[in-house]
Amino acid sequence: MRNPAAATLLAALSTLLVTGGTAAWSLGAREVPPASRTSAAATVPQRCGPEPRDAAGWSALFSRLDGDWAGGDAALSVRLGDGRLLWAFGDSFVGDVRPDGSRAPGSTIVRNSVLVTDGTCVAAATPGRATLPARGSTWLWPTSVVRQSADRTGTTVIVFAQRMRTSGSGAWGFARVGAAEVRLRVLAHGGVSVGEVRDLPASDVLWGAASTVSGPTTYIYGTREVRRTWVMGRELLVARAPTGTVADFRTWSYRTASGWSRRAADAVAVVPAEQGVSTTPSVVRSAGRFRLVTKPQEVFDDQVVVMSSETPYGPWRTRTLFSSPSTGTSPTYSPTVVAAGGGTRAVVAVSRTSTSLAVLMRDASASRPAFYDVDLA
Repeated sequence: MRNPAAATLLAALSTLLVTGGTAAWSLGAREVPPASRTSAAATVPQRCGPEPRDAAGWSALFSRLDGDWAGGDAALSVRLGDGRLLWAFGDSFVGDVRPDGSRAPGSTIVRNSVLVTDGTCVAAATPGRATLPARGSTWLWPTSVVRQSADRTGTTVIVFAQRMRTSGSGAWGFARVGAAEVRLRVLAHGGVSVGEVRDLPASDVLWGAASTVSGPTTYIYGTREVRRTWVMGRELLVARAPTGTVADFRTWSYRTASGWSRRAADAVAVVPAEQGVSTTPSVVRSAGRFRLVTKPQEVFDDQVVVMSSETPYGPWRTRTLFSSPSTGTSPTYSPTVVAAGGGTRAVVAVSRTSTSLAVLMRDASASRPAFYDVDLA
């Protein structure tokens, strides 16, 4: 455990690592009054400036949002065929933010959200409610996004997600019960519609924890918790599929010790638990290499690192990018690469929250991503 201050999180946040959860404050939503209205910002024409190019620009854009989106974790992004960006978040605040940074009465939390940014203009896919559909007593937290196809009419996006349910009382009473894929169709310069939802086979591996497209092939990464003597962490596994059929797990092949197999049971770790990865790391392909951005021990780690390889399965070369320590009440976790740039110069978003709902109501910035400029080379 690299960060002594974060040691106080161990008892409560071990549940977060076991389940693959991403939001420390999810069940606190029950204590917030339901939203009484939808922000008028969604209906007022906006004059869009150029898309942010650095961490300061993205931070400024997201720090001023309220109404239909006023905070959230995960911060997954993918470039659409029409040039816009689609963003998927986990637990997300909805409601106005006062000038002093506190949340106005009527604020609430939805289990997930999808935004589309067009330069500096931002639109919520489903204002005031979750975009990825719930089923029964379960809900979906997005873990990665893939652009499957694009043409002049729009873009098809596959969102991988973990299926969650309530497992007890209190802020940590949730558990992962599966994983799913959700198909989104984004009309060219238009809105988002939700298509088929398909559950993945039951597994102790969180498949879809990360994904990246390389030519006609999509690589789908899975993370699995390991607990044994002197080891507590998550290992990384990888599968591949034709991008056109990535939503059909029957077309996946899994990396083994010597090649690829159509049997998920044959998959082996390409990053061991001793080294560790985030519950939902971020993988991109740039400058001819695969770049994996992660906090190796998630909230217990001070450092965000990049692991690079010529292949999607290693061997990996690891380098520290920047420091993002957690504290006893303010965990930081699950760094993601913003899909805005190209090459090795990039922006990384780190999720953050508070274990206190009172803090999240008093300070809206506590639940917004922190952005960093990095060089992934």
